[in-house]
Amino acid sequence: MTLCALRGPNFSGRTRRLREWVGLPPETCVDPAFDQTAYIGPAAAANLSGVAPSVAAEFELMAVDGESAVASKRALEDLGFGYCLAQNPFTLSGGEQVVVAVLAALAGRPKRLAVDCAFEQLSPSTRTDVMRYLSTADVDLMIADNRLDEWHRGPAECLEATPGAPVMKPQAHLTVACEPCQIEVLDLCHTYVKGRPILHKLNMKFEAGGNYLLTGPNGSGKSTLSKILCGIIRPTSGEIRLNGRPVKPWRAPGSFVSYAFQDPDLQLFAGRVSAQLENCRRPAAVADWFGLDRHLGEHPLDLPFVLRKRLALGGALGREKSLSIVDEPTLGQDADSVAAVRALVSRATTIVISHAEIYSDLPRLDLKLQSPDSRRFVPN
Repeated sequence: MTLCALRGPNFSGRTRRLREWVGLPPETCVDPAFDQTAYIGPAAAANLSGVAPSVAAEFELMAVDGESAVASKRALEDLGFGYCLAQNPFTLSGGEQVVVAVLAALAGRPKRLAVDCAFEQLSPSTRTDVMRYLSTADVDLMIADNRLDEWHRGPAECLEATPGAPVMKPQAHLTVACEPCQIEVLDLCHTYVKGRPILHKLNMKFEAGGNYLLTGPNGSGKSTLSKILCGIIRPTSGEIRLNGRPVKPWRAPGSFVSYAFQDPDLQLFAGRVSAQLENCRRPAAVADWFGLDRHLGEHPLDLPFVLRKRLALGGALGREKSLSIVDEPTLGQDADSVAAVRALVSRATTIVISHAEIYSDLPRLDLKLQSPDSRRFVPN
């Protein structure tokens, strides 16, 4: 493997550079000698075919031959994610989907692989194992990553921001004022696949007015806990208490908890950016803070990923619920944008799910893997 790392702020042309390198629109400049290429973007689910009923079938669909499919299945097991093989790819966590997407791409035996911020969703240990595995593959790798300085010490190609690019404005007048509450989970359990619990008798307490960092390996149930608290899914068993009173958020989703998904595209449903923000208490201030003020008339899905992520974050935090959960808020965001989100998060009762070092000062709550998988890759 040869590695080319890209450094640069948002709107510096990193995505364009990656896409051109592998021959994707808007321009095709890939050398004919490198006609076998693959691109993995920041939206984890978008990197999957969408038609395979299982991860094993995904590998078989993407593989150039049976040997390559078997190699990807074996690699998934070596990386500690073998339990995913029988699951539908869209039931996996974002980090698990990224690992699957990488191995599915390698099953096609590409000569060039471009990774656009996707590794920001991996825990440090998983990222290390995936990079170690890639080092054994016969592929050239180009990667853009806003957390590059946390793990890459080698040379990198540096790009400059485009003049006039939309920037976040943390100086904008935006406060988050809501009635804080204490939330407690007692003996919470949840299972997607029989015999493999995601959460098992989980007990946690989030004090009113606090900010917390929810951590754990990829696949440990961080997003699952978030979806239970905001009412998207109903837990298998256990109890949730709001200020000491039992509540069932799945009966009224979003009533006291707002949630910014890891993948912003899952919650962008309006026809205009302005309509997407209309449920915020101060829509104009939210648009200004997140650098969306010049895009209010556009369709959310026409925005580049970095702005779609900001829109989802703004829509969740701007609702000013008693508790906000932000899942991988740094995804696709450069250092200045991450700092602006960090400043806003500190003004509300918030649970942050992130592997980024900027949140390491928050009180930390760890989820443990409920499966015995080693999460370790040892090259032959």
